[in-house]
Amino acid sequence: MDSTQQKCYVCGKESSRKCSQCKEIFYCGEQHQKIDWKRHKFDCAFVYVTDPNMGRCLIAKRDLNPGDVILMEAPIAFGPRPHLVEEGPVPCVGCCRLIMAEKSPRCEGCDWPVCHNDCVGLKDPNKHGHECFILRLRTHKALDGLHEYYRQDALFALRCLMVQRKGIKKWMQFLSMESHMEKRGVGTEIYKEYDDRVINYLEENFLKPLKRLEQDSKEPIFPDMSRETLHKICGIIDVNGLEVNQGAEVMGLYPIACSMEHNCIPNTIHSFEDEFANYRITMRAALPIKKGERITTMYTHSLWGTQARREHLKETKYFSCACERCKDPTEMGTYLSALRCLGSETKPCGGNQLPLNPLDDKTEWACDKCEIKIGNIQASYLINQIGDDVDQVQLSNPTVRELDNLLSKLLTFLHPNHYHCFSVKHSLVQLFGYQQGYLPNQISDDQLKRKAKMCRDMLDITSKIDPGNSRLCLYTGVLLHELHLADVIYVKRKWDIGNKKELLELLKEADESLAKAKEVLKYEIKTMSGEKLHNLMDSSRKEFIRWTQRNKIDLNKEIVE
Repeated sequence: MDSTQQKCYVCGKESSRKCSQCKEIFYCGEQHQKIDWKRHKFDCAFVYVTDPNMGRCLIAKRDLNPGDVILMEAPIAFGPRPHLVEEGPVPCVGCCRLIMAEKSPRCEGCDWPVCHNDCVGLKDPNKHGHECFILRLRTHKALDGLHEYYRQDALFALRCLMVQRKGIKKWMQFLSMESHMEKRGVGTEIYKEYDDRVINYLEENFLKPLKRLEQDSKEPIFPDMSRETLHKICGIIDVNGLEVNQGAEVMGLYPIACSMEHNCIPNTIHSFEDEFANYRITMRAALPIKKGERITTMYTHSLWGTQARREHLKETKYFSCACERCKDPTEMGTYLSALRCLGSETKPCGGNQLPLNPLDDKTEWACDKCEIKIGNIQASYLINQIGDDVDQVQLSNPTVRELDNLLSKLLTFLHPNHYHCFSVKHSLVQLFGYQQGYLPNQISDDQLKRKAKMCRDMLDITSKIDPGNSRLCLYTGVLLHELHLADVIYVKRKWDIGNKKELLELLKEADESLAKAKEVLKYEIKTMSGEKLHNLMDSSRKEFIRWTQRNKIDLNKEIVE
């Protein structure tokens, strides 16, 4: 056989036509190439390996460039997010959009609250269609205590139990997902919590009547309804569940995507299709990935400090992260967790307190200017107390003045880039120019300059901890749009009296900010927040073009004073 020819990937015929992506697989050019190409184009992106410490991981099978699709996958199960709701809105059992249970109509079959009687999800077998039969087995109806009676937080576990109805292959695939039952078994606090909150609720209200129905009909509806299996289902949901950001309270389980390795600076970005495509996930490369490198995602929040991220991962995913960001006391030069050193009573300092070893839960924190050290317990207590104060203010619909006062207090104890300061600043830049007293015609020049500087500082942070815009695209998009607005408002005020050369640079920055924001948000167009931000940017772009044309400004032409 000619050295340039190999056997066709599908039928075995000799061929010289290679896959353009992996350069390894050959096709003969027959019609079946078009059919099997969909299957192969993801096979050629990654390969599974088993790491003794991390378990199953994905390794790049070829060089991947930003934007390259790595996989597309339908969830093996999806349903309402399993969060306990004690008051307020709950997800519709048909579409998972939030509704007020007390005022909503009821499903004609099971009497559970729905958004409206024509909700397409009510008869969809992938959504409410099949579970409705089980939920209607409860003989009594709710008179009061609706949130305790209609427990949407238990529905996802029920939907996962129903995967058995899809066949043994799907059920075994589901059970092969990690549950960490060795760490959450009988005797643990989490076992008791789920036993009381989910398993008892499902058994008493639905599964016992179902078992009686099975005995009467002598046909098993579910081969396995044991408490052990229900606990394993809850473990699989906790460890693997991905929240689907599609304007509804949805969580999905994706067998391949959920097996990806965690990294606090991930090299992939994921997006979801809408409910009509059953929330299919698409994973793309966010950064260049060389052949043989790990393909990673993130299972916690990018804007949390190292201690908070690692604690969250240990509590929910049962592993301790040791990625490059977690090992670096400065978090890639951002100082996102750094504290201010207060010095001694006689000698103020102003340096930065940083953990000596961020991977040690008992590490000391040392100042980078003086000899003072503090314990991790002391540092954690301070950060948690400040976090409580920030949450309390942020939830109270604060004014610019209230946020400014809070930020002033925080800067006494925290580095200006600390993630609690970032949270307050991100809220502030969205109020400058919008809140009464700080509207575009009211805000001062100094406040506009301050807003622009805060945006630039925060953009510098997001570029370091999320260089592929894989997790903070909405935060970054907002900052870029607010920077655009601050620059434009300032330039409009000064155009007739200011330094044209300096003002032109601000206009260029404003123009580039919108272009960057569009690029950052290109995979967020289908989400509610992303769509809203895209519309705002389109409106800002039109106004920007009108103003520059009206004033005959050419951004590509240098101005000589």
